[in-house]
Amino acid sequence: MTYTTLPPVQGRNPALIVRLRGALDEPLAMLRLTVPIMLIALINMGMSITDTLMVSSSFGAEALAALAVGSDFYSILFYLGAGTIGGLVPFYTAAVARADHARRLRLEQVGRSIVLLLSAVLVPIVWTAPDWLVFLGLDAGLLEAGRGYTRSMALTLVPMLGVMLYRTMLTASERPRVFLYVTAATLPLNAVGNHLLMHGFGPIPALGPTGAGLSTLIVAIASLATLTLIARRSAPQARTESGRIAWSDLAPVLQVGLPIGIATVAELGIFLGATLYAATLSPADVAAHTLTLRLAGVAYAVPAALLQAAMVRMARVEATGDLAHRRRVIGAALWLSGLSGLLLFLGLCAAAVPLTQAFFEPTAVGVAATESAVMLLILLGAMELVANPGLGASGLLRGRKDTRVPMVYTLAGNWCVGAPLGLWFSATWLEGIAGVWAGLMAGTLVTSCLMLARLANRSRLS
Repeated sequence: MTYTTLPPVQGRNPALIVRLRGALDEPLAMLRLTVPIMLIALINMGMSITDTLMVSSSFGAEALAALAVGSDFYSILFYLGAGTIGGLVPFYTAAVARADHARRLRLEQVGRSIVLLLSAVLVPIVWTAPDWLVFLGLDAGLLEAGRGYTRSMALTLVPMLGVMLYRTMLTASERPRVFLYVTAATLPLNAVGNHLLMHGFGPIPALGPTGAGLSTLIVAIASLATLTLIARRSAPQARTESGRIAWSDLAPVLQVGLPIGIATVAELGIFLGATLYAATLSPADVAAHTLTLRLAGVAYAVPAALLQAAMVRMARVEATGDLAHRRRVIGAALWLSGLSGLLLFLGLCAAAVPLTQAFFEPTAVGVAATESAVMLLILLGAMELVANPGLGASGLLRGRKDTRVPMVYTLAGNWCVGAPLGLWFSATWLEGIAGVWAGLMAGTLVTSCLMLARLANRSRLS
């Protein structure tokens, strides 16, 4: 793997310039990896927004609600699978750093085996979801109306987990731009597919909202085929088989990856729980929470990308054993995470009033939602401020294959601190949904402090 280096030093004080460039090398390398990952996440959000707008405008709120059940359930299981596949990163990055082609091929086989294993477990769960979610209290009519879409998304899990495998390997190889280009092409393809399959065209029948699910399936298959072709062409050397995959090959990756998947679902689950609680409150609280949650998804793209970049850079350092470089990677990850958190906090605070005023109409409910949303956006900014350094530390720990204890910290911070405090604050301090978000912020602060303490302890011992 080769990297772009800064030009030769010239001038009257070369020693100072060398030190300055040495200090900037790692942050710049991390940023070059972070930006494409962040853009990929934003494009994926754009696809979700496209589906929402097209289904809602064509078939109404009831159709959108029917699809939301299948979509949200699919997302939870997809992120569990994607996190598990992410356990491949430190192993694959080490193979890239050591230029071990045979090991890379072996890990690709391991990754494909994990995709097949996850598909065999997760696809039936999503496929049969309309049959058994009704026993959890969900509306039977809503589940039946979304059955076609839900089954399409169940099948979509297979190619999407394959796509996630290629994304993981490209990120681990520090080549996320390849995946960015493929992802960007899927945005218009998905919109065209939605229109054709939902409304019909020529011999293509109109499938209604189910067409959105089939469009997603087709786009996922096309993405997987494109990435497979790119991978084959970028590695023209002979791809010899490295033998049958055994459990001893899968176990180390699963031991790292499963905690990542569980931690990711725990983070998503706390916001799903907040949404369910918001539904029991006033319309203004629901509206304010919905706006804040959408902006939280956009804002999270930044620290999530930095987390992945920190994971890859730390895994590379662990493979080479360069202790001095490890310190630079830790410093760069924490500095960038802290700076991004500060910028997001200032941006959300500055935008809170004008954004909410533009979003809500000046009705009685709209005015109340505006007042509530301003408070929520400030709390979201505070959450980003305290969360980002912890997420950076989490990425560094994952690069060192340390995921089980951080998973426990995530579960404890969100569910043992954030959720109870949110309910208590909502009843005693900040009335309504604002108290819930204050509790989530407190849980995030606890999680972040635990992650930073874990990183400091691991760094001191090694």
